[in-house]
Amino acid sequence: MYKQNKQDLLTLGYTIIDDFLPFEYAKKLQDLYINETSWDRVEQHRDGHYGHVFKTDSIYLPKDDEPYIAKFNRSEKLENNINIQYIFENFFVPALKEMSPFDLDNFDVRCYKLDKGDYYRTHIDDYNGHINLIYYINEKWMWDWGGMLNIVDNNDIEFNKQLLPKFNRVILLNNKVFRSPHFVSAVQEYAQYPRYSIVSFNK
Repeated sequence: MYKQNKQDLLTLGYTIIDDFLPFEYAKKLQDLYINETSWDRVEQHRDGHYGHVFKTDSIYLPKDDEPYIAKFNRSEKLENNINIQYIFENFFVPALKEMSPFDLDNFDVRCYKLDKGDYYRTHIDDYNGHINLIYYINEKWMWDWGGMLNIVDNNDIEFNKQLLPKFNRVILLNNKVFRSPHFVSAVQEYAQYPRYSIVSFNK
């Protein structure tokens, strides 16, 4: 079923799957997020990360005189929700196992929300897991609302694949074979909703 996606992970380093979940499950996730009030605020500021952890050779990516910064919200309550756990274990995990070019046996799920002004600066997740999964939950999202995932090629300094956080879309990154810097642009002040996602790092 995911033969081409598996090939894309090996050749491109990323793959995109639209309409991933049956609609009723995608809608259920959105309802859970919209109605959730328990969010922990996370504001990260890491000096020196662009000198080692996130270091790249690109002249267009941050150097060690700039800090890594991320601003977002995380809900452990949602992560432990039985409905989300059911959906993740019955849809996400089997797909990850089928698409991954190598064996995976350690999975996690993180529930994130980006409010207006939130973003992630350029980072590389190879230390977190072999395969990244990002799943988008908002039924409505506009290009100019921000919150765009940008995937950069570490070897092609002018390559930048910008991806819309489209409803019921999954994106996978192959961190074991490719070193793919990526960032999320700031959610704009006129965005009508927070940007909701599930993120998973898998080994």
